Amino acid sequence: MVRRKYDFLEADKIKLLLWCDRHCCLCNKACGTDIEIAHIDEKGLREIDNAIPLCFDCHARIGHYNRRHPRGNKYKPEELKARRNQIYEQHTRALVPPIDYRITQQLRDGAQRPLPSVGFIISHLGDSLPVKARVVVNVFREQLNLGHPTGGKLYDGRHLWNLNPRFAFSGHFELPLAAREAPGTLEARVTVTVVDQYDREHELLPFSWIYSPDSQSWYPHPDPRP
Repeated sequence: MVRRKYDFLEADKIKLLLWCDRHCCLCNKACGTDIEIAHIDEKGLREIDNAIPLCFDCHARIGHYNRRHPRGNKYKPEELKARRNQIYEQHTRALVPPIDYRITQQLRDGAQRPLPSVGFIISHLGDSLPVKARVVVNVFREQLNLGHPTGGKLYDGRHLWNLNPRFAFSGHFELPLAAREAPGTLEARVTVTVVDQYDREHELLPFSWIYSPDSQSWYPHPDPRP
């Protein structure tokens, strides 16, 4: 079989079919083998974000629109992607266990960890499937982003943490040099993305930890400011 220039990779097709459980990502009908991987933007390339699994009827429907005599509302790429992601989430959310993560200055023996070293704990609280996690930490002083922790590849999103059920990792990172010297509120904003068994990413809502010099501890803030 000759592969066309804009055909999606077979490995990507398998991921998409697993993510939607072979359901149409527009009407949510269970399709079995009667499903196609369509291009959201016909002029787009074969990136996975430009793909959407559809039943035969919906595939024909999104491509049928007469610009000279428009009736109704055409499916726009942004709507198709949002609907697709909604279907993906519906059929993969059971693969995401409860995850707990926190920043702390307390060591296992109860002693205080001295700055600029900062402790980080991430825990898989479920009993079923192992997952991976991508952790991104940005350090701020008075809303000024000072970047990722120094010397911590595990905290800039480049590496994945392997999390087995009922398992926790306890690690630490170093504050950037500028964060140690600048005055004002010290804040660590953390974003965790869970990667499920089918390699789909689920980004958890980010929140921050604010450092209290008085108690030499961190407290969570639920709404990080941009």
